[in-house]
Amino acid sequence: MTRNLGDPSLIGLAEKTQGVSYFYQAVYDTALVHFYQAIPEFKKAEQKLDVGKVWNNIAVIYRRTNKAELALEGYLKAKEIYEKLGYKKGIATIYFNVGGVYQSLGNFLETEHYYLMAKSLFEDLDYGARLGEVNMNLGVLYLEQKQYDRALRYLNKSEIFIEEYGNLPQKGELLLNFGEVAFYKKEYEKALSYYDKCEEIRIRISDFWGLPKSYIYSAQCLTELERYDEAFDKLKKSEDICLKYKLSEDLEKTYLQKSIILEKKKDFEQALVYNKKVQFIRDSLKLDDRTQRLNQLEFIHYLDLKEKELEIKDLALSRKNIFLLSLMILIILATAFVLFYIRSRSYRNKLQTLSLEQKVRLSQMNPHFLFNSLSVIQDFILDNDNDKAFSYLSKLSGLVRGVLENSTQDYITVREELDILSAYIELQNLRFGQGISYRFDIDSEIDLDEIRIPPMLVQPIIENALVHGELRNNPEAEIKLCLLKNKDTNNIDFSIEDNGVGIDIKKKPGSTHKSMGTKILHDRVRIYNYYSKNTLSIDVIDLKTLNKNLHGTRVSFSIPLCKN
Repeated sequence: MTRNLGDPSLIGLAEKTQGVSYFYQAVYDTALVHFYQAIPEFKKAEQKLDVGKVWNNIAVIYRRTNKAELALEGYLKAKEIYEKLGYKKGIATIYFNVGGVYQSLGNFLETEHYYLMAKSLFEDLDYGARLGEVNMNLGVLYLEQKQYDRALRYLNKSEIFIEEYGNLPQKGELLLNFGEVAFYKKEYEKALSYYDKCEEIRIRISDFWGLPKSYIYSAQCLTELERYDEAFDKLKKSEDICLKYKLSEDLEKTYLQKSIILEKKKDFEQALVYNKKVQFIRDSLKLDDRTQRLNQLEFIHYLDLKEKELEIKDLALSRKNIFLLSLMILIILATAFVLFYIRSRSYRNKLQTLSLEQKVRLSQMNPHFLFNSLSVIQDFILDNDNDKAFSYLSKLSGLVRGVLENSTQDYITVREELDILSAYIELQNLRFGQGISYRFDIDSEIDLDEIRIPPMLVQPIIENALVHGELRNNPEAEIKLCLLKNKDTNNIDFSIEDNGVGIDIKKKPGSTHKSMGTKILHDRVRIYNYYSKNTLSIDVIDLKTLNKNLHGTRVSFSIPLCKN
């Protein structure tokens, strides 16, 4: 109906409402389609605030699907719009959401920083409902750090606001957190009282997604009090709900707690049964391919949306620009077809190890990088800067061609690897307008056209340096690649060094989070070790550990000499 009326503000609202509906049904891929279709409509209607809110919704979906980088990108786009409009409530909400992203990544300092900024803005706005949430999240954050007294102070502040402004789900969540504090302080009866009250609320509002946690936490308290039969009753209720609603993670915790109780009761045979169930669930979660399917759908929808956006804008392109645009779309579509074909064939016909190999190769030229390149070329075209568009497109096509050719090879020449690295860094320089200098120091005894190495071992390391080493923000950014022939071991020694912020400042002690570049490199090493008789290992050090006056990261590894 809204499309028949032709009113972009109504079309945008209809698309946004559809997106919200699918979001609450957890059909995230379809929700994204509607949100992306709402944005150009709101832009046509010049409703900038609604554009910002849709970007916030998109970021929430990426956060739910564990895509932290895309979530942060969406939040920052929303924040930029809110700041231009002076929409303080929206800015405070963005700070709150960004803090949540960093909390899921285990980055305590960034989480605390954004939560406190959100808290300060909410206080200025006298926004009681949000103050209840942000104080509760700060309490949970300090609880995770085992700062129990500090956590309790923020939870008490949260209780004041939630009592006045909050709803029943928030009250239930708050009681659960109070219970956790009491549990960790070994006040088990007190903790059990909080969990029982939380359970009553969640039963009243039919919160079947939150109930298992209440049952599991209650069972943990009852186990500590040696009231095993009562604990088993709670776990039976949790198990029934988890099986009905397919809550795998809570079901894993339920079975784990059952095995603990059975071990305490000396029933080791049954304890082993539940331990096997726990392991089975963990293995199943590792093989879950929902994220991969979502990536494919997002890629297809993105192409479709970009084509529609170009049609709506009705750009007055010259023949030359039309040729460039057509060539660009053909490259992207050809890349998508090859990537999708390789992935499908791998999953159908190869064993798990070969599947891993294809996954890594596909990740090396990920769609997000191609999307950004597409936008850069489009901006050059719209600015009538054809020289830069030709230059960028030429380098991009060369890089894509090189990646596609090399991804099918077990070994490539050193020169081919260096060409790929040079093209990648130069593309980044063109995109960000930043002169990141780089230097390749090659041993004179290494024949670049004769010596062969596994492809794409170095590119993920350089990508990691650019993104996580924050070289894009460093006016003196530099990357050094050193290749040395080791005559004693008959190996080639690789050393990649940058002058970024270093690895120690980018991670919290004990954190298990890894960047995408790190994961790609880890998988590449696994594939190499699977096929090779030799064992390849990667050494990563923060230069500050060698000299406190230095900063940056050094990654080094060695591979056996291989000729044509």
